[in-house]
Amino acid sequence: MKFDYNANVIDFKAGTVIIAGSGPGSEKLITLKVFYALKAADIVIYDALVNPKFIDYCKKNVKRIYAGKTGSKRACSQEQINDWLVKYAKKNKKVLRLKGGDVSFFSRGSQEIDFLKKNEIKFQIFSGLTASQSAMKSINQEFISNGKCCNFITGHKKISKKFKEINFKNLVLNRGKIVIYMGVSQIKSISEKLISEGMNRDTEITIVSNSSLNNQSIYKTNLEKISQLVDKSPIHPPSIIIIK
Repeated sequence: MKFDYNANVIDFKAGTVIIAGSGPGSEKLITLKVFYALKAADIVIYDALVNPKFIDYCKKNVKRIYAGKTGSKRACSQEQINDWLVKYAKKNKKVLRLKGGDVSFFSRGSQEIDFLKKNEIKFQIFSGLTASQSAMKSINQEFISNGKCCNFITGHKKISKKFKEINFKNLVLNRGKIVIYMGVSQIKSISEKLISEGMNRDTEITIVSNSSLNNQSIYKTNLEKISQLVDKSPIHPPSIIIIK
């Protein structure tokens, strides 16, 4: 991108934190606000799903901190990330916490916000395009059709005891579309639970891997055969799983 940095586009003061979503990955789908935040930041703490090209937008003397989590591998703990946000803000730095997708969809943004509030650090939220939006567009589907609902769930194991287990019975009963984030490793368990609660084994499933990127792949199968497809195909995170 060749946009010149314009300080009037965003209000990024020293000693503050911006928690931002960088979209599903494509350079065409990052918002201007996040782009300008990258240009202005002194510290950038970024996740594994952030396109590495975005980090190249930063100014030369920026401090880059990789905070990615892929499967069981973690570059750092959530507690470390929280501490960095406060530490650098208190040093009067412009701190950008950069995540993939949108910060409100199954991220740890709420934990970071709570920690910033506790430490009286000023912050802003910059939304991004969430991965399922580009995934649904690529397969020409809508989130809600025929007057039914759409359910967004995470296939990731719950991160603390305060989060309730997913009610698969209700998911089947409401008959809406189900969009699963971070579900590749748990898809066998998810499909078995949906079938046990009465969902038809022939229910259509679409998986969109690397949504919006040049290496995007689309796979179609049904509920009964989904785990076999994942075992035999090169399907890896990040992937969005769409049921129905």
